[in-house]
Amino acid sequence: MNKNFWIVLLLTGFFALPGFGQIFDDEPVSGEARSKIQAARVAYITDRLSLTPSESERFWALHNEFEAERDKIRQKYRAPRAVESMSDQEAEAFISRRFDMEQELLALKRDYFQQFKKVVSPRKIALFNKADKEFRLEILKRIQERRPNNYPNRRPNDKFRN
Repeated sequence: MNKNFWIVLLLTGFFALPGFGQIFDDEPVSGEARSKIQAARVAYITDRLSLTPSESERFWALHNEFEAERDKIRQKYRAPRAVESMSDQEAEAFISRRFDMEQELLALKRDYFQQFKKVVSPRKIALFNKADKEFRLEILKRIQERRPNNYPNRRPNDKFRN
């Protein structure tokens, strides 16, 4: 049980790769900027994991396949409207569907973990999460450094703070 808990926790962190979305509400990330960020992410993580060219090619192909499958599942369970405007009954159904989505995502993560083990070592799979988190924190740090002075405490997508 304890071992399974840690594996699930590790995999959840490993595959929790949120998109970068928007830097500011008024300034969506362009396709070109998103591509540059993704290329920098791939280079950074490839270096941190010390992936060989062969491992890198297979790892990122499999990772992209995983992300596409994950996005399909998330899209399938997307809320039809804002949670704030749901009745209690609709909210309960929405929460139930979210549980279904989480189970489907967990099954996907377990399946892909087995596939990733054929490409790289479990140690490198575990290091992926740490490297990805470091990269995301560096991106956020750079975003904060570029903020105009009139929004010193504003977080990305924070509509109510100035």
